[in-house]
Amino acid sequence: MHTTLAPPSLAAAAPPSAAAPTALFLGLPPPDTAAFDALCEFCEQHRVAVLAALPWVAAEIAGHDGFAAMLRFVRALGGRRLYVPRDRQGFEQRLGVALGPESHARLLAHASAAGTVEVPSAWGVFIALRRIAMRSAMRGGAHLRQVAQDFGVTERHLRCR
Repeated sequence: MHTTLAPPSLAAAAPPSAAAPTALFLGLPPPDTAAFDALCEFCEQHRVAVLAALPWVAAEIAGHDGFAAMLRFVRALGGRRLYVPRDRQGFEQRLGVALGPESHARLLAHASAAGTVEVPSAWGVFIALRRIAMRSAMRGGAHLRQVAQDFGVTERHLRCR
């Protein structure tokens, strides 16, 4: 049984897989909440578009460790220049965030000469996910006016996209 979290206007205009649950796009929800799980599910439903839209650090983590790990990572460390130690366990202990060996290796491979990476801000990741949700709603047949109201943007903003 699949229930839609979208408002009736979006649910009626688009199939559940294309509907964007606008209640999720009020900010990145805290981990271990129903809204966090629903946002992760949204990301999985739109996996290709989400991975393409995310900054490289977030995309690497999401692609290897999943969207939940990526969202936890950017919530905890977003907006910082981060030193990436060669020892993965030391990295996890120092930062309090678990990453798989593939993600750690990719961060190391693309780190600066000083061994640092720029972690995207949680806000930047949120905005990328919100854009995908708006596009999904419009592709699903929702009217511009309804999408604009649901996501708090202008119709002009949607037409320029």
